[in-house]
Amino acid sequence: MPLPLPLLGRLLAAAIQFSGLPPIEASDLPPIDVVSTEVFLNTVCPFKPARCGPVMAAFDTQRYRIVIRDTLDMDEPGDNSFLVHEMVHVLQYKKDGSTRFMSCEAVIESEREAFDTQNRYMESLGLRQREGTMLRHMKCPPAKKPDGDGNAVPP
Repeated sequence: MPLPLPLLGRLLAAAIQFSGLPPIEASDLPPIDVVSTEVFLNTVCPFKPARCGPVMAAFDTQRYRIVIRDTLDMDEPGDNSFLVHEMVHVLQYKKDGSTRFMSCEAVIESEREAFDTQNRYMESLGLRQREGTMLRHMKCPPAKKPDGDGNAVPP
């Protein structure tokens, strides 16, 4: 069942307002697939589904779609805030292309911006809930420096 257009428009407007990213039309949003938890985990984390246990939604840049769990109640602001989060990733993608998601550092920064927007959206609705605490634990591996022959070696 597709999500109602007025809801999508409202959530997209919130993503634009609270992120400050360039706007897009609702018609430019990717398809949104609402799937069971099992399908979600196998889609988002096919090799280690248990690692994605807390993940509720994801933007698939390769297929240009958003995938969300069917356990989310889109009438609940705390739940639909996850769609706001993913819409921020769509806005980032529309602005910068896939380069926005190419390096570990870029992914962490894109997540930081999406969680900040999601939390500002919830705060605007009077919700005290906060998402993104896992960002504190996200670290990138040390960069490899080239040796004299241009080969990458650990620092």
